[in-house]
Parts: sequence; structure tokens; C-alpha cells
Amino acid sequence: MGVQVTSHVGELAKRLKNGNLLEPAMRKVSKYLGSSALSKINRGIQPGNSPLTQEVKQGNGTLRDNGQLMASISPHNGKDWASASTNLKYAKINQTGGMIATKGKGLWLPASKQTRTLMRRYNAQKPGELISAMKGDGYSFYRTGKVFCAKKKKGKPFALFIIKQSVKIPARPFLYINEANERFINKEIQKAVHNALQRRK
Repeated sequence: MGVQVTSHVGELAKRLKNGNLLEPAMRKVSKYLGSSALSKINRGIQPGNSPLTQEVKQGNGTLRDNGQLMASISPHNGKDWASASTNLKYAKINQTGGMIATKGKGLWLPASKQTRTLMRRYNAQKPGELISAMKGDGYSFYRTGKVFCAKKKKGKPFALFIIKQSVKIPARPFLYINEANERFINKEIQKAVHNALQRRK
């Protein structure tokens, strides 16, 4: 499930008796909301990444990895509303926080930067795809506790995945309206109302 932030001025549109008068402003506001979300992510959203995530990503930029989330944020608008949203499945849990839990084989988390490098090299999107591809290149595997390890014939063994039954994701809201956003939105609406009234004279 995705995430959406919306600014709605339906009551004001009714008073103007013509919602079309506000549509250009709503279009501008929707683009602004999308741009504001990207700026919030680029500035860094707390809390920071866990040490393991920092190791895997080689950095502490929260909500930034392959660029998929940021690229998915898009503006939308109608005659009397403006919004920015993303439909990515994992967006909501990043926005609100929560627990990801699973039964059976558990959650397989990359154990290091090396795992991420191998996934890119083999074009693997899932742990099973990576393991199958590595098998074809002569790797063997074994599990010790919660750690799934890999080893090439003459190489040293290394941790490939860490297996957990649940992971707690902290809330890192990126789609919301802050005070600066409110000021911009109010300014644009005031301009639109002023222009609408001027046309009536």
C-alpha cells in the first residue's frame, strides 16, 4: 500500500462557485508537495540507519538506496485538491513505522556490502535467485544460527544473509505538510482567490 499527502480546498471552491478557478493553483501545489517530499528525503529523515543497513548501503542516507522510492513520488491534482503520492508497497511502513514479521523461512537480510554487490552482479532481486546463480558458479552454502554463509572452493567463507523472523521499522515520514508547506499553499490559494475576484470586477 502506498502513501499520499493531500491539500483540499473544497469549501473555498464552493464559495467561489467555480472550482476551475483554483485548478491552476492546485496544479502548482501538487508539484510543490512532490518536490517538498524529495527535499525532506535529501535533507535526511531521522532516525538514522542501523549499523547493518549503513554497512550494506555504504552510507546513512535514510529512505535512499536505489532511488526507487524518490522516483515513485508523483503529483496529482483536481479542481479543488492537490496531492503527492507513491504506490510502492513498502512506502507505508517507512512513513508510519511498524513490525514486519514472517513465519517459515524468515526475512533474509543482506549481511554486508558484498551481498549487495553480488546481487547486482548476478542481477538477482531475491535471496533465492542469488543463491541459485551463485551455485552455478561453484559456491557452496551453509547456515550457522541466524547467519547464512557462502564459500567458493578456494575462498574464505563469508556471511551472505542474516535471517530474522521479524524486523522493526522506525517511522520516517516523508509525505506530510509542515509549516513551510502551509505558508506556500496558503500563498498560492490567496493569489488564486485574488485573481478570481479581479476577474469578476
